[in-house]
Formats: sequence, C-alpha cells, structure tokens
Amino acid sequence: MRKILVVGTLLLVIFVAVFRQRIFLRDPLGKVERNGVAVDGARLFINFSNDVLVEEPGTERRYLVQGWSGVPGVPQILGCVQGLVCWTDADHAAVYPLDGRRAGAKAVMSAKEVTFADETGAQVRVQLR
Repeated sequence: MRKILVVGTLLLVIFVAVFRQRIFLRDPLGKVERNGVAVDGARLFINFSNDVLVEEPGTERRYLVQGWSGVPGVPQILGCVQGLVCWTDADHAAVYPLDGRRAGAKAVMSAKEVTFADETGAQVRVQLR
C-alpha cells in the first residue's frame, strides 16, 4: 500500500510539473471588481505563469487573460472541478475574444493586478494575492 501511495504521489507531481501552464488553481484571497464595485461570488484561478481565469457563477461568465497574448477572452475548452481547479486544452489556450475580433484591446497585467474591459465595456479589475 505504501508503494502505491508513493508512486501515485510521484506521478501526480510529474503531471503537474509537465502541465503547469494548463492547470489553474483557485486563489481564495483574490478580489474581482467591475467598474469599481466588488463582485460577490466571483472565483479567481491562476496558473504557474500568473495567467488569470475569472468565473462569475451567477451570470455564468468566464474570462481568461493569458500573459503571452494579453487579449481577454472566453476559453473555448475548459474543464473544472467545482471551485478547486480548472484546466485548458493547451499551454496557449484558444479563446473567443470578448470583442469578437482577434485585435481586441489588450489587458494590463502585472504580478499583482490585471485590468481589462469586458464585452459590455465595463472595466474589470482583478487583484491577486
């Protein structure tokens, strides 16, 4: 039994190390604001590269902002375990841009904050902890 646990743990560590760009873990201390007003119930997920996934359960909105492109969008393929972890299909996940074009307005990203305009033009501000 002990060998099975050790091998299972080792395989899990290898899996996470290989797919670290695709796996988004929940950030329970992060905050989401829309036009300066806190969004209650919004869930924030980040990955190894500080790419941000925002999920608003009441409206079923999901936004993905990746550092390599900076264009906020809706992920095309996304799997989630409720409130814990989400994963995308590739390291550079395919997204539907919020404005419908590939030349959308880019997000402003730093190590602690991400700001972008959503599909309605509202300013969304994400604070990471």
